[in-house]
Amino acid sequence: MKKFAQALCLAMFSVFFLFCLAACDAENMGSLKDISRPYAGMYICKELSLGGRDMRGDFEEITLELKQDGSFVLLYETKEGNRGGYNGTYGLDSEKGEISLTARQGKRDKSFTFPYRNGTICIDYNLFGTLLHASFGAN
Repeated sequence: MKKFAQALCLAMFSVFFLFCLAACDAENMGSLKDISRPYAGMYICKELSLGGRDMRGDFEEITLELKQDGSFVLLYETKEGNRGGYNGTYGLDSEKGEISLTARQGKRDKSFTFPYRNGTICIDYNLFGTLLHASFGAN
């Protein structure tokens, strides 16, 4: 009976210890949504216009990939076969419904924040006095 009581105490202490460790780790890790990044994945350009002119016909494909590690890659291919892209890091604030993209431009990093709603990223950017509009939806 004494061995049974000791084993029971040891088991209860082990469970208590595991719960304490899990609670400490959970506080430092952030929310499950931040850890799992359910919004990570491939996004396809659904709309693209410059100054109101539809530009989708000039491109074979434009994709934006949000990776699990917090980095992004924007790739494009024109109808003529020219390819290019940009990369950097991103952060998503699901409460505000915003995504921030940071990329190197010249010698410094530049950040841009755009709306992120219902799995769609809407980019409106003033490009040399002309509005560039793009919409990316999950694939």
